[in-house]
Amino acid sequence: MKKKAGRKSPLPVSPASPTPQSIILENRNSNKKPPTASVFRTQPQNSLASISDLKDMASSRFHYLKSDLIDHSHSQILKDLESFQSRLHKRFKIQSQTCQQVMDEADKDFKKMSKDINESCEAMKESYEELMADAQATTSRVCKTSIPELTKSYEKAIGILQSRYGIPSA
Repeated sequence: MKKKAGRKSPLPVSPASPTPQSIILENRNSNKKPPTASVFRTQPQNSLASISDLKDMASSRFHYLKSDLIDHSHSQILKDLESFQSRLHKRFKIQSQTCQQVMDEADKDFKKMSKDINESCEAMKESYEELMADAQATTSRVCKTSIPELTKSYEKAIGILQSRYGIPSA
């Protein structure tokens, strides 16, 4: 047992009494499953005869706690990441479905508008064809009947004027 001159070990070491570090570890791990003795005790309890032994034990326990905390943090981060991915996947799926519905509705509206435009174009085309047919019929009737009738009436009027004024017909 090595002791530094002038310094006493502040902790009593007896196999029956727990060390302060083991009390602290028990308090920290009270909500967890108790660790196995082999993890915390790299040396037997009665061999803590020097400060360096105590430092070594505290260091090994600190490394265990540090690695346990890191493992716990990593597992918590992975759980959080998985839940985030799950929520993100659900949100993406909902938004994809909504986009698909909007696209389907827009496609229906486009088809309906296109159909209405085509029907309007067909109706205008038919109306134009009827108007042109009516105009051609009217023009044909005017050319066949009205012009000869007008010509005859003008010739008759000219003949009456010629006879009244005594102008010989030519």
